[in-house]
Amino acid sequence: MKKAVMLILAAALAVISVAPGALAEGGEWTCESCGQAGNTGNFCSNCGTAKPDEKWECDQCGETGNTGNFCSNCGAVRPAVDVPPAEKAPAGGGQEVNEQLEQIPGETDRVMVCLQGVNATSYIENKEEPTRWIPENAADGRESTCWQFSAKKGLKGKSWISLNLWPEQTVDEIWFKNGFWAYNSKGKDQYTINSRPKEIRVSFLYGGEDDYRDETKLTLKDEFGNGWQQFALGRHENVRSVKVAVVSIYKGSKYKNDVCLSEAMLVQNAPAASAKPAREEQEARVYQSRPDVTGVGLLMKLATRTGPGTEYEEPGTFFSKNWKDQTVLVTGKAWDGSMWWAQVDFRNGSKGRYRAWTGLKRLDITDAEWALVREVKKQGRLHVDATVAYCGPGSGYAKLGDVLFFEDEIDWYSRENGFVEIDYYDVNREIQRRVWVPESATSDWH
Repeated sequence: MKKAVMLILAAALAVISVAPGALAEGGEWTCESCGQAGNTGNFCSNCGTAKPDEKWECDQCGETGNTGNFCSNCGAVRPAVDVPPAEKAPAGGGQEVNEQLEQIPGETDRVMVCLQGVNATSYIENKEEPTRWIPENAADGRESTCWQFSAKKGLKGKSWISLNLWPEQTVDEIWFKNGFWAYNSKGKDQYTINSRPKEIRVSFLYGGEDDYRDETKLTLKDEFGNGWQQFALGRHENVRSVKVAVVSIYKGSKYKNDVCLSEAMLVQNAPAASAKPAREEQEARVYQSRPDVTGVGLLMKLATRTGPGTEYEEPGTFFSKNWKDQTVLVTGKAWDGSMWWAQVDFRNGSKGRYRAWTGLKRLDITDAEWALVREVKKQGRLHVDATVAYCGPGSGYAKLGDVLFFEDEIDWYSRENGFVEIDYYDVNREIQRRVWVPESATSDWH
């Protein structure tokens, strides 16, 4: 019995003698994140954490504690290491590519997690350029655009942006380019004159859950043009959405209530070979939540419904006489069983802005443009308190009156700008309605 105990103790000591993250004999290593022993590749077989760099000695000055590609003492380049043929990647990469991941230029062990869409509590509307300050700008891959919201809408976590994933993904880090990285026509930078987020809260929504949790508090640096600010979050799996709530700001010198964020990026610890190539520089990313189909002309006057079907109420018929001079933004499409309907966004002069549904036959849109438009589908059910309904995702859209819902649960279709698109039967008007209501009036999402 004593002999057996001694053998067990010896085996245990052999395992714990290798510190987390340290390399064992034969090239095996133990993960410093989860403690998984016996790893042989560049990533932990249990949690995916990257293998710790082995220290190397500089040929120029003799420094022995180097881990990066350059000597920490004299800056000499790390000596090349010959890789045995058996360890070299086969032609063509030899690894299955995950289309939900995208390579980050210059990175070998970290990749970008592609988003399905972006939402926010609010953004500053620009009548001349409707997409100038929208939330999607904070993740379109172009630092010269930004999401901009008003501090008057609330700080201390009341204003937030969500980075949405589908299907669910693993997230290890979040990177930012803070403020507005652009210059005006006179060469003045837009960063200092506008406000920037300072303290933020990052939280996670997981697949199958309804509430964000695992909150992490971060402080962004007040830096312009110095590259990405990178924050390790620890491994989070099965992530459906990441929320970034703004707690406090660095105040701008001119526009103290206009808060800007140029870029936010979710990052996963994974080899570059597992991701699709990085997109072309300055090529904007387009999300399913807001297809970029603008300037679509009309073929006749614009008859509309609040939903995709003749059973829905009619907001009105627009541009009866001047339809040839009008264009609309196409934001969605739906098939009612017999015909295609298009969701269009437009401004009707001084009467306000509308987002309504019309028959596809009324639009002068190409097949290629139509293919870009997302199909609007039911996302789930929720409860809605008595509130005001709008004809689009924002208080700047035409009001459709006060509404009282009798159902405990109502279908919802889209989320945008702090508003939710819902579908229900109005017993007072005895008609089907598709309207937008403030997200603050909803609960019990599933």
